[in-house]
This record gives sequence, C-alpha cells and structure tokens, in this order.
Amino acid sequence: MKLINRVILYLFGLFIITIGINLSIISDLGISPVSAFTYPLSQATHITLGTITFITYACLVLIQWLLLGKRFQLKNLLQVPFSLAFGFFVDLTGQMLSFIQLHNYIEQFLCMILGIVICAIGATIYIVMDIVPNAPEGFNLAVSQRFQMPFSKAKILSDLMFIGIGIFISIIFIGHIVAIREGTLISALLTGKLIGVFTKYMEPTLKSMAFSKEQFILQQE
Repeated sequence: MKLINRVILYLFGLFIITIGINLSIISDLGISPVSAFTYPLSQATHITLGTITFITYACLVLIQWLLLGKRFQLKNLLQVPFSLAFGFFVDLTGQMLSFIQLHNYIEQFLCMILGIVICAIGATIYIVMDIVPNAPEGFNLAVSQRFQMPFSKAKILSDLMFIGIGIFISIIFIGHIVAIREGTLISALLTGKLIGVFTKYMEPTLKSMAFSKEQFILQQE
C-alpha cells in the first residue's frame, strides 16, 4: 500500500509541476530554463507542448544511457513512462487553465510567481518520493557523473544550453524570442531555494504517507 501511495504522490507532484509550467506560459514573462526549449519547439512545430515534452525527455533518457554506458541504472528507464504521464499532464493542465486572462503587468508578474511557487511544491513532492529523477534532472546527474563535476555546475550548464537552444529555435523558426524573459531568470534563481524551504516543512508528512516505518527510520539515519 505504501508503494502505491509513493507512486501516486510522485505522479501528483508531476501534475502539480505542470500547473506551474502552464501558469508561467500564461504569464508571458518567461518560463523555467528546463522548458525554455520545449515551448519554442512546440510553437515552431505546431505539436502540443505535452507531446514535445515527452519526445525531448525520452531523448534525454537516451543521452543519459549513452553518457553512462554500463553505469546507467535500468531503473532510470522508468523516466520514460513517467515522462509520458508528465507530457499528458502538461496538455491537460494547459486546457484546464486556458480560461485565465491577464490584463496588465502586475497580473502577469503575480501569475509568473505563482507558477514558480507551484512548480517548486510539485518538485518537492516528487523528489521526496525518491523513485527516479525526471528526465532533465537525470540528464544533469549523468553529466555530473560522466564528467566528474558538481551537480550544481552541471545544472547551470544544462540550463544555459536549454536557453540557448530555445533562443536558436525561436529566432530561426519563429522570428523572435519566445518565452525567455525575466521570468526565466527568476525561476532559475528562485526554484531551488523554494524547494529547499518546502522540503524542510513537507518532507516528514510526505514520508509518513509514502514510506513504511522501517524505511522512514533508515532514511533518517
């Protein structure tokens, strides 16, 4: 039963993240670095963001495998079906929130901040469940392991790469930069700090819901 709770909470965390992503898109002030290339790619190809997200995330799992070779853990293949669910949630929440209309910069800014906070809450939930990382995080971990660099440095490099790809796609195929604005920088600076705060307060409750007493004790040691 606890394992089922763990999977459900993991999926719930992913669902919450997609609400945050779509609020950031609606704000039109920039989205997180992780989505900075998937959204322009979706706009350029006219394929839904959820489908593009699944395809690109599956490619990131393949890159992890190529980077790590025999060190790649087979359990990380679970990133693929979870990415499929994540892509479905992206399109679903996009439709759910399509009624929102913003009329000025203050409303846009508040929507963007709310999106960042909600993304951080969702990320906290799925991280605490400790099943597999999402594909971009798994990619960062693989780069960190393969090139023996700190995870934080790998994440900064990948964020810059994702933003660079997003700018390239936007300029070449759309004619102007899409979804990369001040919100992208704010998200990059704020999300990690928020996850740290939310983990401090949410982790005990989440673990009591998803882990057996023995697992909880082992993780505390």
